[in-house]
Amino acid sequence: MPNIHVLRTELDRTISALKDSVREKGLGTTVGRVAAVAAGQAAFPVTKAMRQNETFDFHGERLPYWFARYNNAFLNERTVEVAIAHWFLSQKRGRVLEVGNVLVHYGFQADTVVDKYEVIPGVLNDDIIDYRPAEPFDSVVAISTLEHVGWDESPREPEKVFKAVANVRACAKPGGRVLVTVPLGHNDALDEGLRTGEVKFPAESYLVRDNRRNEWRETTADEALTKRYGHPYTGANGLYVGMVL
Repeated sequence: MPNIHVLRTELDRTISALKDSVREKGLGTTVGRVAAVAAGQAAFPVTKAMRQNETFDFHGERLPYWFARYNNAFLNERTVEVAIAHWFLSQKRGRVLEVGNVLVHYGFQADTVVDKYEVIPGVLNDDIIDYRPAEPFDSVVAISTLEHVGWDESPREPEKVFKAVANVRACAKPGGRVLVTVPLGHNDALDEGLRTGEVKFPAESYLVRDNRRNEWRETTADEALTKRYGHPYTGANGLYVGMVL
């Protein structure tokens, strides 16, 4: 078993190197982003060895954090999102639709993937608000995707996300299951929809990131919806999970 003190020393050194690289190059520059990714990749084996047995609470379960190199997932909200998706799909999945081409990078291939912008074989480049499956699905998942709909498009259409949420749910057959995860603090319209109840799922959870180690805990909507995207930690600092089970 690795010496925990050695691992902590190596991780601290790697994090220090990451900070130095970002300070020197500027995170907003291409070189700065490359430096940040490279330092994160160097930290991966140390972080995984230190934290491979750690868990977080979600929906009455204790789930293991998901550690993956792709997109430095172990350093951001993917560490809980992919874990939740794995738990959700392991319960009962049948035919699966994924909105946004995410989970294939973490070892799961949906039966159908709809992603408007990722032009690669096997992905349908339909807009989710227009997509109508020939047959509804047993399970529908959307991981960190819906917050971009209408918000990160030109022209910006803030109300479009509500149509997207409705159609994601409509793609599931009666009695089917749906999982949606949304980083908070990115899309103001979607956050406000969560506050007012315009976006509402039968089962809901809110999580927040507590520290630099990327540990997460379940909390109230009121606390999670105060979190800013990208501050104080990279990526999401608050996360919404909506489900139809």
